[in-house]
Amino acid sequence: MKAIHPTTLVILFICTALSSCIEFESQDLVYHHDNEKDELRVTLTYEGIFGNLDKGEYSRKNRNDVGTHNSLNQLQIDQLESVLKEKRAFFFSNWIFEYSASSSTKMLEKIIKGNGQGKFGEPERKLIKLLLDNIEVQNIGFYKNNADQLCGSQTVRISNVSAIIPLANQVIGRLVKAHIQEMREEREEKVPNSFTTETINLIETKVRDDFPFIKIQGNLITISLIMTPPDQERISKSTLKDLPKGARIEFQDEALLIKIGTGHAQQSRLSKKCFEGYWPNALNHIQANHKKLMRKPRKVESRLKKFLSGKD
Repeated sequence: MKAIHPTTLVILFICTALSSCIEFESQDLVYHHDNEKDELRVTLTYEGIFGNLDKGEYSRKNRNDVGTHNSLNQLQIDQLESVLKEKRAFFFSNWIFEYSASSSTKMLEKIIKGNGQGKFGEPERKLIKLLLDNIEVQNIGFYKNNADQLCGSQTVRISNVSAIIPLANQVIGRLVKAHIQEMREEREEKVPNSFTTETINLIETKVRDDFPFIKIQGNLITISLIMTPPDQERISKSTLKDLPKGARIEFQDEALLIKIGTGHAQQSRLSKKCFEGYWPNALNHIQANHKKLMRKPRKVESRLKKFLSGKD
């Protein structure tokens, strides 16, 4: 029996893992938490967008439909078109997640039902409705960088943050609590990388009350993972060894903290190298089929700055 660690639960809750044959070499994320408007404004910039030949070599429906350096296959085209239509947002390749309104309900239901003990109930339904009602993704457009690579940008507006965060923490607590027995069984079976008994006992104590897994103070976002120092050391060197630039780890006696940004900054930034192997296949597709979506880089930059300032 394989238990799902609280670390994984928190990350799974926040996201759905991205597995994509349309990829990007790097990503830059900038956000501003507007206390007055009770919203989090985020800009996403994708540098070097391309169709990965290893992951998208052929279409599942037609093995003769092969992606090349200069052209996408149908599977990759379908994925790129769905991003334009459904306004999906991607965050740092596999580090965190992909968000889309159409998948958020299925994602959370899958996590709840998959643990065998947790129940999909009213808190989860309320959270899904809050997310659907208060997250808005907008595609700003594509442009070419100085290396003549295809790049793209999006904005994400998360409203009603003061209501989302407490409910999110409640749902995470329910998920973690549902897995405590599985974690104990995993420990007894001496499964590699299982949490220590001390950490499991600590988790059980902490989740009896509302534990603040996610906190936002100004532009400082803190994700707290309940565990004792030995597990903190191990997790920091394995699961969390490849954090984006701009995120940092801090250790406390009873929790490992992932901190992003600072409380007093006007904006906070994260950046990360994501994939390698750029080819112009996605650029060729966009120029041939969505030429109107191509923008001048300076206009994209101006639009993103305006959005972050709250003037858009």
